[in-house]
Amino acid sequence: MLRFTLIHYTDGWRIGATVELDAAPQLGTLVRAPHDNQDNYSDIYYVDNILWGDGGENYIFARPYKGYGQKAPLTELDRTGTTLEEIASAIDLLNDNIMSKLDELI
Repeated sequence: MLRFTLIHYTDGWRIGATVELDAAPQLGTLVRAPHDNQDNYSDIYYVDNILWGDGGENYIFARPYKGYGQKAPLTELDRTGTTLEEIASAIDLLNDNIMSKLDELI
């Protein structure tokens, strides 16, 4: 059995429940914490990353899994891509505004 302590990095980097698993979870999978955990979250978490410690202290960077929709929660890469698309849109808008101001000056 492997022991992992959950780190809730989306909520102020809080340390959460400790889970015991037969094997290391794959990134992007779900893990279930014991029903008696002290977290204020649900008991199902989405695995975003794993930190292996030298002294046996292993950590899972997790966020609560909310709902059982038809799509998996966004990964960190998905959120980064969405942010970059929003930034690109904002830059395009600013460029258009600058060009219209330059056209007025000419």
